[in-house]
Amino acid sequence: MSKSVEMPWVEKYRPKNLGEMALPTARIKGQRVKLDVELKKFITEFFSERTRINKENVKIKKFNRTVIEKEQKDLIQLDTERAAILLEGPPGIGKTSIVFALANDFNMEVVETNASDTRTKAALERRLNETSKTRGIMDFITQSKEKLILIDEVDGIYGVADRGAVPSIINLVQKTQFPIIMCANEYKTNLQPLYKKIRRFEVHRLPNSEVLKIIHKILQKENITFLKKEDLELLIEKNNGDLRGIINDIQGISQGNVDGDVKELIQILHRDSIEEIFSLIRDLFFVTSLREARNLTDKSDVDYNFLYKWVNE
Repeated sequence: MSKSVEMPWVEKYRPKNLGEMALPTARIKGQRVKLDVELKKFITEFFSERTRINKENVKIKKFNRTVIEKEQKDLIQLDTERAAILLEGPPGIGKTSIVFALANDFNMEVVETNASDTRTKAALERRLNETSKTRGIMDFITQSKEKLILIDEVDGIYGVADRGAVPSIINLVQKTQFPIIMCANEYKTNLQPLYKKIRRFEVHRLPNSEVLKIIHKILQKENITFLKKEDLELLIEKNNGDLRGIINDIQGISQGNVDGDVKELIQILHRDSIEEIFSLIRDLFFVTSLREARNLTDKSDVDYNFLYKWVNE
């Protein structure tokens, strides 16, 4: 059995670049695309277009200093579809890992923020402004890395009290000096104004066969042999294909004292999540307003689509 490790295996075995990844299938407007090709094209075109626009804006600023205000020209802004994209797909499929791998391929620094951590427009604006500060003179002198902005759980602003949060993100996209990749777990109708401004990639789960290959590589490196194929298949089923959850479970099982049936331990690991669903559904039937229901779901980690199916049952 493996010895304890100092870091979570999801971090220890996070792919360093896109070439190391088993990339999930992706679609944009229903058309299947190669995700790695699209992402690399996005980064390359962003910096090319930023360079062109910044040069043009230098000329415009110079011109504006020579004329009265009403004759001045507006500065050019980057097309929002070239400034930001959205990766939308269920949790645990590797969206964040894809962003970090892409950044490594281009020797970029990832500046990460989580949209669901801020519950008001003002707080979100402060976080976004800190994230997207324009390059300063020291960036050129020290030749610091370019930045890749990651806004995770953008669908989490569903619970933001101030409904001006979506326009704040759009404003960031329109003014950014760095490429932006947003991640979301599911489609949200309140994000439609954002969807109209950027490209939205629907990212799907890896097939179970690919998940098994990834798990087997980790087990080999950790010298773990007691987990059988049927155990791994049960873990995939219980985690609904969530690779991050599967790896966390395997680490927990392998570092514990497994004296009994592994399958029974897997069932115990996932009993609490089922109990959380039942508790949430019970509480939802006793609320008296939409606001109370929204507050309950905002505090829960239960997937909305999964919850909807349970309520129907």
